[in-house]
Amino acid sequence: MRAGPRGRPGLVAISLAALLSAASCGGSTAATDTSPLPASASAASSSAVPSSTGRPSSATSSSPTVAAVGGASSVPRCEAGDLTVTLGAADGADGGQHQRPVVVTNRSPRRCTVTGYPGVQFVARDGSTYDVVRSPLVRPGQIDLPPGAHASANLTYLVTEPGDSGAFLPVRVLVTPPDTFTSVPLRWDGGPVLDQSGATHPATYIMAFTAG
Repeated sequence: MRAGPRGRPGLVAISLAALLSAASCGGSTAATDTSPLPASASAASSSAVPSSTGRPSSATSSSPTVAAVGGASSVPRCEAGDLTVTLGAADGADGGQHQRPVVVTNRSPRRCTVTGYPGVQFVARDGSTYDVVRSPLVRPGQIDLPPGAHASANLTYLVTEPGDSGAFLPVRVLVTPPDTFTSVPLRWDGGPVLDQSGATHPATYIMAFTAG
């Protein structure tokens, strides 16, 4: 009969072990509850958060752009009758090289485009001419002109004194808008220019049209 009391400590030890095991399992369950969400749940949660830009990534800007040459456009090109051609003021720079813009303004009631270079030709009083070469420094682009808008091409020219070797004295300049055959005569008040018709890198040239 004494064997029974000696067996009770063993039972108590087993009970304590079972309790410790249960407590250990309880701690493991708590860690599982605080683990990260599954990938699908995490993705669903993150999709509800707005992006830092506040707009879809596929949104496009409404700012006007200059299309590359050769790009398709539903806007027709500007005809000679659509444009008013003017010469802007000279920059007044010191030295022999000056600049002034050749400006075309869309005077029509429709949108139209200009692309490339204007033709520029100096004309002297005796009818002799000096054709201005094109410069590759500005890449030509297709410029969309709403009614009243304008584009400009920078004319750079080398001035000289009357009587100097190579001096050419224009009284007017003929400007031909791109893709047209109509020249607009404008009064020239910039004085004599140096005729560099045979020069490899002349200091008198015309740039391609740019917006504004």
